[in-house]
Amino acid sequence: MDIIYLNHSAFYVKLENKNILIDYGSMPKRPLNGRLNKGIFDFSIYKSKTNLIGYSSHRHADHFDENLIKQFLQNKIPYILSDETAFSIETYMQDSNFYRILPNSLWEIEGLKIANTGSTDQGGSILFQEQSASYSIYYGADLAVWDDFPEFYEGFSKEFNWLSEVKDQFAPVKVAFLPSGTGDGYQEDPLLDGAMQMINLLKPDLVIPMHGANYPEYYPGFVTAMQKRFGKTKIDTGTFNKYDENMIIDKKFQLYYPEKPGDMIQINMK
Repeated sequence: MDIIYLNHSAFYVKLENKNILIDYGSMPKRPLNGRLNKGIFDFSIYKSKTNLIGYSSHRHADHFDENLIKQFLQNKIPYILSDETAFSIETYMQDSNFYRILPNSLWEIEGLKIANTGSTDQGGSILFQEQSASYSIYYGADLAVWDDFPEFYEGFSKEFNWLSEVKDQFAPVKVAFLPSGTGDGYQEDPLLDGAMQMINLLKPDLVIPMHGANYPEYYPGFVTAMQKRFGKTKIDTGTFNKYDENMIIDKKFQLYYPEKPGDMIQINMK
């Protein structure tokens, strides 16, 4: 598996049979032309990739780009959106290659098995796997305890409990992407404690922090905070560029983060 960081919460994930573009929004602003190793998804280059699928966790601009989605659909390439029943269905969303998935639901779409939660912000987060795979992936999107208010604790608990009920229908979690801080510069205990809860529930081999555009301190700060919460349990940490793909065989918990858009991590799936 190859994972390429495309800034903020956006990633390009190369699986055995699928290439998945995740949460590539219209924000932060990026050049239209370029390559993945520069943190840019140029549709004209990558549209011909075999089994390409797009996914957005919700409609906020840092996770969603309507113009890009329309390009996917015009080229008959599937696009999946975690959405909410209260939102209107736009005309382009009626395309047969557009999949609108709602909270607390299970799906099989284009060879992917998906559990879609709700969110404490908008849309959902997903646990997914290829049908033939021996592992699954959790993409946390904007499901987090964003602040020390009851509505965030209650919302997170509701989605956490639903996920705990369905996770055993999936293979063990290999990678979990988790939000590491707010969009306005805060990285506080409620969010970090919620991330630790999710780690304890899913028991991923590798955690990758995200949601850090404009705040380069988020990712190393997230690592430090998780090390503290793990106590005496030893974990492997570092940057994408220092990751050894063979370390995952050890089954020791790992937490690695990108330093800049275009950074890639290669994971040995054997």
